[in-house]
Amino acid sequence: MNKSASIAILFATSVVEERVRFLELVSTSDSAYQVFFPDSLLAADALLSQHAIDLIITDLTFDGGAFADWLSLWPRPFILVAQYGEEHRVRELISDESCSFVMRDTSFRHINGLPIMIQKVLNVRESLNRQNTHLQLSERRYLDLVSSLPDIVYTLDGNGHFVYINESVSQLGYSPHELLGKHFSVIIEDADVPLVSRELVLSSLQGVVTGDESAPKLFDERRSGNRMTRNLDVRLKTKDLVDSTMGKVDSYGEVSSVGYTLPEYDGETIGTVGIIRDVTNRKREELKLQEDLRIKEVLLKEIHHRVKNNLQVVSSLLNLQSSSIADERSQQIFIDCQTQVQAMALVHEQLYRSDNLRSIEMDTFIESLVAYLFHVYDVDDSRIRAEISAASVSLCIDQAIPVALIVNELVSNALKHGLAESDGIVFVSLTAKDAEHLTLEVRDSGKGLPPDFRIDSSATLGFQLVQALGSQIGGGLSWTSDDGASFIVSFPYVNPSAS
Repeated sequence: MNKSASIAILFATSVVEERVRFLELVSTSDSAYQVFFPDSLLAADALLSQHAIDLIITDLTFDGGAFADWLSLWPRPFILVAQYGEEHRVRELISDESCSFVMRDTSFRHINGLPIMIQKVLNVRESLNRQNTHLQLSERRYLDLVSSLPDIVYTLDGNGHFVYINESVSQLGYSPHELLGKHFSVIIEDADVPLVSRELVLSSLQGVVTGDESAPKLFDERRSGNRMTRNLDVRLKTKDLVDSTMGKVDSYGEVSSVGYTLPEYDGETIGTVGIIRDVTNRKREELKLQEDLRIKEVLLKEIHHRVKNNLQVVSSLLNLQSSSIADERSQQIFIDCQTQVQAMALVHEQLYRSDNLRSIEMDTFIESLVAYLFHVYDVDDSRIRAEISAASVSLCIDQAIPVALIVNELVSNALKHGLAESDGIVFVSLTAKDAEHLTLEVRDSGKGLPPDFRIDSSATLGFQLVQALGSQIGGGLSWTSDDGASFIVSFPYVNPSAS
């Protein structure tokens, strides 16, 4: 044994002659070896525990083969001395490229080749150690980076159980170690679990083609590409801050996750890696905005309700005043004003009753307005009837009120003049010329217009009002007098949802 050697070798062989030959080689060479020769498995274990052994040389029969069976217990590179016929066993034991073997020669010539093999094995192990050190450093940096992120970073196995979660989960009152092995649902509000659990969601979608856009968002996502989960909002259960009496949750997370393979869990299903970003402040702002919007909608409904009531009061006052006027012409003026006010009141009434405060459904509105006018003018429905053909189109209030006043004037004129002396039909239609233009037509089957009729020279205030209202909504007015009077207003359509 060379006392000054720097490479410590454990030489555990069952062949005594190999020990002798190797000692002779060490004593006559320049190689710096310190060699230990155990005589049993226990002795080898003791030497490995007491000394910094760099390399093990052994065969498959030392101590009945027990030492070779337990080589994996000691993380040392080794060289197996094998005989022909033992190739299968050698293949089982060689764990990485820093371990090798030599075939035993009956003339012990393999001993002379051991220094070369020793140097090769140690060089390979040194290279692997450098690589492992670099990988460990990179892994350490990666873990430090992940741990320092304010977002919760997690990894789930194929069954949705946590196998990693960073320190940021402490924001919810948990420590990472207490969540390892537990199902992700422990941090999700109970009511939200059925919305984001693979097991629950996918069972309800069997046989359904969702496509990329409608693909379900899952907390334990295993897909990639366009179908990976992004921007999934869930309510999170805090460990200590949940108000158990009220059941309130005051933490919200935005989840992005994707599937990944689990090489350390061979044979198991694909797992999940994901990030949970704290969006509690944003969510609270959204909820506050929703509540503010709800309050404003209630107030706006109340405003429309009060405007409608006030307009009806004005209409009622006009009705009372008209009943005390003896002059028929003056009385008619009061009735005209009353119907105009009531037309605007009907607009506000429909807005008040509607869930949509931005627009008026014109088909039902025109029916209500025409029915009201027939009532005001006490029309005998056995003599005059109304035909309404209104497209299912919504108008914003800025267009709905002018259109309502135009219909009011033209239908009133048809009832007072066009069909005053004959039976017939009042026809009202609102149709879409195209996606950007609408056409309103009011026609009666009465006596028609005078041959020289012109609105700009007409002394009737009602027709002048129709022309002014048509201009207000950007439309043009035209008329014909074939088989009765017909007035047409074409105007650009303003989409309420875009206004």
